[in-house]
Amino acid sequence: MNKIKEFFGKFIKDKKDIYTIPNILVYFRFLLVIVFIVIYFLPISVEDILINHYICAGIVLLAGFTDFLDGQIARRFNMVTELGKAIDPLADKLMQFAIALCLLITYFHIWTFILMLTIFVIKEITLLIFDIVLFKKEKKLDGAKFFGKVSTFVFYVAMGFLLLLPSTVSFWSTAVYIATSVSSFFLLLSYILYFPVLIKLYRS
Repeated sequence: MNKIKEFFGKFIKDKKDIYTIPNILVYFRFLLVIVFIVIYFLPISVEDILINHYICAGIVLLAGFTDFLDGQIARRFNMVTELGKAIDPLADKLMQFAIALCLLITYFHIWTFILMLTIFVIKEITLLIFDIVLFKKEKKLDGAKFFGKVSTFVFYVAMGFLLLLPSTVSFWSTAVYIATSVSSFFLLLSYILYFPVLIKLYRS
C-alpha cells in the first residue's frame, strides 16, 4: 500500500491538481475515446456508417482541440502538473489506438495499413518500455519532440482522411495506399529519431 501511495505521490503533489481545468479536459478526452468506439460500431446500415464516420471524425477534431486547449491553459495560467504531464500523452495514445483498431476492421486487407499499424504499435511499446525504465531511474523525457509531434499530426490527418473517404470513389484504393504509406514513413522516421534521444537520456 505504501508503495502505491509513493507511486501516485510522484504525480499528485496536491489533491487540487486532480481538479485543474487542464486535467479535467484530459479526463474529457478519455471519455471521448469511449464515445468514439461506441459510435463507430453503432451503425447498422451503409447510410448510418457514412454518417457515423463523419461524427467520429468530428470527435477526433474535438479531441485534438481539447488537447491544444489544455496545454495552452496549463502554460498560460501556471496549471502545469505532474499528473497532467503523465495522463495527457496517455489520452492521446488511447485515442490513436482506438482510431487505428476501429479502422483495422475496414482496412485489414490493405498491406500498407497493416504496416502503418505495426510501426505504430512497435514505436509506442518501445517508448513505453523506455518510460518505465527511465521512471525507475527517476528520469523522464521532457515532453514530445518536434518530430514526434509531426508524426502524430500526420497520423491523425491520415486517419481522419480514411474516416471521411467513401469506399465508393474510384480512387479509393490509391488514396488509402498513399495516406497510409505517408503516415508509415513519418512514424518510422520518428521511431528512428527517438532512439538516440532516449539512449542519451538513459546514459546521462
